[in-house]
Amino acid sequence: MSGPTTSPGIVVTSRDTLAIVRIAARKGRAADLKRTVRERYGIELPGGPRRVQSPHLAFIGIGMDTWLATTDQQMDEFEAALRNVVDESATVSDQIGAYHVLRLTGPRVRDVLAKLVSLDLHPKVFTVDCAASTSGLHIPLTLWRIEAPDAFELAVPRSYSHDFEHLLAENAAEFHFARVKEG
Repeated sequence: MSGPTTSPGIVVTSRDTLAIVRIAARKGRAADLKRTVRERYGIELPGGPRRVQSPHLAFIGIGMDTWLATTDQQMDEFEAALRNVVDESATVSDQIGAYHVLRLTGPRVRDVLAKLVSLDLHPKVFTVDCAASTSGLHIPLTLWRIEAPDAFELAVPRSYSHDFEHLLAENAAEFHFARVKEG
């Protein structure tokens, strides 16, 4: 006879199939970039820390006229495709090697994140598609909320990812932490 099973309070999934690039509007070209993205992808680039998306592409505002763009499609060609679309209005740089993206889900995800970041993550404040560039226990990260119930994604610099995942596991242990493979 086995003991009672406890479902995890937080599940962490590495988003290894997610392509990610950084797009920064060139001086005086932000309006051109926004128009191009609107015409090509049907997306209105956010003017602040927000996430906007189409079915296969998302843009996350991370600074003045600067965004992270993510997709699960066309990983090998993503940077080149975006560079061709935005032409001379922005610089585009591949960030796959720079960031490790994690998806955090579960009924206790906010409890764990509250231990890590100094943000008000109440669902009425940090609503779906809100984003923030912040730090988690002195490690820089970009965090955004996605549509799935109790779900967030965060991008951690790869050079800190091992340390961050260790701190995350320590802070999530009391809530029955689980790590799963993507897919």
